[in-house]
Amino acid sequence: NVCVAGGVFANVRLNMRIRTDLHGVQRVFVYPNMGDGGLCVGAGALASRELGLLICAPKGNCFLGPEFSVDTLREALGQHMGSRDLVEEWDEGEFANVAASHIHRGGVVGFFYGAMEFGPRALGHRSLLARATDPGLCDTLSARLRRTEFMPFAPVTLRAHAAEAYVGWVPEDLEAGRHMTTCYEVSRAMRDLCPAVVHVDGTARPQVVDERDGLYFQVVRAYAAMSGVHSLVNTSFNVHEQPIICTPREAVAALEGGACDALAMFPYFLTLRSPAEDK
Repeated sequence: NVCVAGGVFANVRLNMRIRTDLHGVQRVFVYPNMGDGGLCVGAGALASRELGLLICAPKGNCFLGPEFSVDTLREALGQHMGSRDLVEEWDEGEFANVAASHIHRGGVVGFFYGAMEFGPRALGHRSLLARATDPGLCDTLSARLRRTEFMPFAPVTLRAHAAEAYVGWVPEDLEAGRHMTTCYEVSRAMRDLCPAVVHVDGTARPQVVDERDGLYFQVVRAYAAMSGVHSLVNTSFNVHEQPIICTPREAVAALEGGACDALAMFPYFLTLRSPAEDK
């Protein structure tokens, strides 16, 4: 079992090679906030050791950032509340279906949910979600986000179907899959079905989700029920070279700036009214 950290291990291709090519390596754990942002945890661990304290870091999640109340979300919606823009409020049971339906129709949904991720990866709390089945999505979404065309988009896949999509996937890989820290060669079926998330070398950097991922998992599952496809595009909720959005106001501003077509910010779902609809 190999545990690694440091900015170089943001290279998911390297992490895959460690797992597949080094003799004797069975499992690789990459600390999810592997770059400079994770130094605070290392500093705490070092100080604990120097003080003679026993530290134990149970497996949890990376959602350690700011979280906002429903009142704060409503305040951020501001001028859109009561306007001609469509602001809908849903209970949890329907919210996932509403978001999944919008994606199924070809929309890009900004998904703002719970506490922000701690680390460089968007893991479904500050993410843009879209259909992975559209071969032209890489061009259109890259232009929209001002990304270079070469940069691949990553998939989010239901855990129950990960082995069908990723060559060599085993359940023991779940921690890497939850945090998007390695890549896999994709199966032929995945390549044909979800071209928007397959890199030119035939690999993908997946996030694998299950019931522990709450409402985010429910959206992916609802989309799968509608489409028969068990993966979506999951990319960070930001324009290229800008930080991932953190606050509700930033999420609304990103929607207004065209980063997405709708904003899912439970319990609110916001769709802007186009100028043509006002005529």
